Amino acid sequence: MAKALLVMIFIFSLALLMFSARAQYEYFQMVQQWPPATCSAVRAGCRGQPPAMFTIHGLWPSNYSTARLVCTGVAFDPTQIAAIRPQLNTYWPDVIQGNNQNFWKYEWNRHGKCSDPPFNQLQYFQTTLNIRTNHNYDLLAILNAAGLGPTGTTVRQYQAIESAIQAATGNKPGLRCNTNARTGRSQLYEIILCFDRNGVTLTNCTRFAGITCPSQFVWLDRQPWSLAAVVDEFKDSLVYVASTPKLLFLSTVPLSIAFVLWKKFYKTPRGVRGGGKQE
Repeated sequence: MAKALLVMIFIFSLALLMFSARAQYEYFQMVQQWPPATCSAVRAGCRGQPPAMFTIHGLWPSNYSTARLVCTGVAFDPTQIAAIRPQLNTYWPDVIQGNNQNFWKYEWNRHGKCSDPPFNQLQYFQTTLNIRTNHNYDLLAILNAAGLGPTGTTVRQYQAIESAIQAATGNKPGLRCNTNARTGRSQLYEIILCFDRNGVTLTNCTRFAGITCPSQFVWLDRQPWSLAAVVDEFKDSLVYVASTPKLLFLSTVPLSIAFVLWKKFYKTPRGVRGGGKQE
């Protein structure tokens, strides 16, 4: 009986040790989002014109497994990051709601606390800024230099973008896509760079980084609204997400225009055409 009890205690202790080891994060995912894709995937859109630059989504402590992290850090305190707030406003904005501080609070309480210790709140946010402002990790510059920048209509290959970033940084990134709410097309949404647990050493991203892009997708380059842009997007939505309501709407547009012109030029009351008072 005593022997069986010792065996059970040993097994329990071993399981507890394994759980504790898994609870410690093993690497960071530096997740940067492309705001035009963030906003075009939300039917309500964003509060303002999304910037055409990669912005920070978050620095996420992660494991090379599906084990959940145990996060014991302290709650968010905005006074701890007051000195770097201007940089955070630039590189880590809330592009959807426009409430930057709430966004930072969410990311710290959801992810940042999992790296405390060894990173306190200021160190966590400063480490994230250090990565984003490092010219060696300027994703937009890297892809533009490779001729793979955003276009909105040209189909991009996952392998081509992955290879361009790997050639520039020496390590494999991860790509995430979402769906455009108007066109239904898969579009580049986030690029992940993976770093060792020190937040400095770049490493290869693995399948545990949550890669979601298919082999082909578009990369939306949001330009200021114009009639041509509206027509192109509506055309794309018909091609990629054809539906009966859209086809009916398309057929009624020319008929509506013709009816308005007919009323204006052929149903003008007698005695008005060719004269009358100008106002």
